[in-house]
Amino acid sequence: MKNTGHGFSLLAEQEVPVSREQFDELVSRPDAMGRWFGVTFHWPTCLETPLEVGAALEFTPSGGVLPCEFIMIVADRVPGESLLLRTTKGTVDVTAEFTWRSVDGGVLVRLRNEVRMRGALWWRCPLTRALVRRAVTRGLECMREDVLGRAGTAAARETRLGARHEVTHRPGGSPRTQPVASCTGVPRLRRPQSA
Repeated sequence: MKNTGHGFSLLAEQEVPVSREQFDELVSRPDAMGRWFGVTFHWPTCLETPLEVGAALEFTPSGGVLPCEFIMIVADRVPGESLLLRTTKGTVDVTAEFTWRSVDGGVLVRLRNEVRMRGALWWRCPLTRALVRRAVTRGLECMREDVLGRAGTAAARETRLGARHEVTHRPGGSPRTQPVASCTGVPRLRRPQSA
């Protein structure tokens, strides 16, 4: 992690035991990213449809101090190699780039986040940095666990993931992802209880 003016840059890596093509299929679907990073998608209406350049994702991240909605678009996508997302609405400007390449036993996934605080919010950079670091670490761990669960049998998948993710429908028919409750070995952030 390094500071960049009123923002910061974060690079994280995770090895996943699947082929490049299998990972490409997973990362291009919003429902998978919702499970991994604990976000609630409000748009698109079909979370199983692969993302293409120009597609928009509207979501509310979990774990923030002040909940706000973000709109992120697919800025670039090279099938089997990379996916670049950037925000067009939200309290911070975020660019998230997934890249992956084959390694022995699977793929090495790299997630590079560039985050810049907007306007007078620059003073919140330390808190935002901590939240993003935690979300990325936890998200990549959940991604690995999810991929391992999908590689196993249906029974093993239920044991590993349980009923922690489901797609529900809101009035009007648009689905929402429900964030993952927890991943094995990854602690949840607890807010102090007020008296």
